[in-house]
Amino acid sequence: MRYTQSFIKTIRETPKEAEVVSHQYLLRGGFVTTLAAGFYTYLPMGFRVFQKIYRIIQEELNKIGVEDMVMPVVQPGRIWKETKRFFEVGPELWKIKNRSEEDFVLAMTHEEVVTDAAKKIINSYKDLPKLVGQIQTKVRDEARVRGGLLRLREFTMQDAYSFDRDEKGLNAVYEKFVDAYTKIFDRMGVKTVVIESDTGAMGGSGAHEFMMIAESGEDKIVSDGKRAVNAEKLGISREDDLKSLDARRKIEAFFGAGKKVEFMRGIEVGNIFKLGTKYSIPQKLMYADENNESKPVIMGSYGIGLDRLVAAIIEASHDDKGIIWPESVAPYKIYLIGLGNDPIVMATTTKVYDELTAAGVEVFYDDREEVSAGEKFSDADLIGIPRRVTISSKTLAESSAEIKLRNSTESKLVKLDKLVEELR
Repeated sequence: MRYTQSFIKTIRETPKEAEVVSHQYLLRGGFVTTLAAGFYTYLPMGFRVFQKIYRIIQEELNKIGVEDMVMPVVQPGRIWKETKRFFEVGPELWKIKNRSEEDFVLAMTHEEVVTDAAKKIINSYKDLPKLVGQIQTKVRDEARVRGGLLRLREFTMQDAYSFDRDEKGLNAVYEKFVDAYTKIFDRMGVKTVVIESDTGAMGGSGAHEFMMIAESGEDKIVSDGKRAVNAEKLGISREDDLKSLDARRKIEAFFGAGKKVEFMRGIEVGNIFKLGTKYSIPQKLMYADENNESKPVIMGSYGIGLDRLVAAIIEASHDDKGIIWPESVAPYKIYLIGLGNDPIVMATTTKVYDELTAAGVEVFYDDREEVSAGEKFSDADLIGIPRRVTISSKTLAESSAEIKLRNSTESKLVKLDKLVEELR
């Protein structure tokens, strides 16, 4: 893609509403634009990152047997009333009525919908286990949006659901998701810790969160080195001082008296829940066992927030000049620059762009003519594409191009006739 043809506009000054680094760079780099508080439009550069994340998640979950599907965002209130969540969930659940005054909700989760679908599929122990998932829009009427993509009112979630006949089956698939999620985050350069968490509005017998340790995170984590837990599970709110007498008592009760603990902040990038029969009993998702006895299906739920993951990657990988995208999720592999207005330089740079594109290399070509070298380099650092390739009169004197990695201060010259091979 050529810069002059792309739907992009970078910003020099940090927008006033952007407090955390990821929010600042996403806006300044032309990855997203604000529609309203908690609602963002992905511009082409940002959407390319989103698509890379989508594919990695889908690949790893397909490997453990997740079958892809998609469910509606607008859901009848009827199924939410079956589980009582229509009445139990607070104002964050967006409720609407149609022209016939029937109740509907905007999906903040899809447990009720997937359980309703499973009733038509699962009737016998021979129909189990089952494992399905989707990547779909979710909506929450958040009281307090923050951090750009870190806390939204409309967002995209990967959510998967397991159906088993007993706890043993649930525990086995639960561990598969721990392993798959760890691989997903590792591929994106996000180092996480798995911590115990509260089941919250999801319900069930147990839950864990995948936390990326970050000072900008809003979740408080307590760890004794072997075991880690979200402070909220201990009954300590995000606003509470972890060193208060009340908090200390709760921490000691959980970990055991006298243990030294470490306090950290984290960004939740994934969560998994042992739902058990939370949804299957009220929605009558039952199966007949070998003795033809009717029993409730045991369920699990597993989710990753894609938008939050975009932000988390930036929080984990940036410097004071801009983003440093891991190659696995970078919008392009190469940021190509031609310096000056020398016709030979411009013709050579265009030729290199065409050759790399023909070879299947993802290239963003900064072909702007009335822009200084400093501004092009600044945009390259801000946008954070892994490799910068520069062609100038100086490099052409050696029949070469300069290659610099975004996460390095060093650069090297590569002969033009070896460039495609080097960058492929």
